[in-house]
Amino acid sequence: MSLIASNPLSALLRSAPAVPAAYTCRETLRVMFQHPEAKCLVVCNPDHTPVGLLMCERFFLKVTGRSGMELFYRESVTRLMNRKPLAVDISTPPEHVLRSALERPEAMRNDCIIVTEEGVFAGVVYVSDLTREQH
Repeated sequence: MSLIASNPLSALLRSAPAVPAAYTCRETLRVMFQHPEAKCLVVCNPDHTPVGLLMCERFFLKVTGRSGMELFYRESVTRLMNRKPLAVDISTPPEHVLRSALERPEAMRNDCIIVTEEGVFAGVVYVSDLTREQH
């Protein structure tokens, strides 16, 4: 039986586009534009295990900046991703997830949290949703 249906964290789970770690920044930007509602993109290995996180706004600003387009278009997306994002299993209690999220460096405190089920990407959780849930 899937844990997603029976866990409190599952009520806060949101979908997010996943991109292969083999993608270039250009290919990743295309995926981002196909999902304008997404706050983030999760970079995954072929077995759907997450290896990194891209916050869409930060990624867009970096690849479209002054030296961005030509320099980054052909680069691997892994060069710009956060290689150590907060990732938790679906069974983790929401209060633990929130505590871990708030312990991150200030600039990353509102980054999406990757949720996995048995190591496989299941979705993301927003810090704002966790905060609202605790009050």
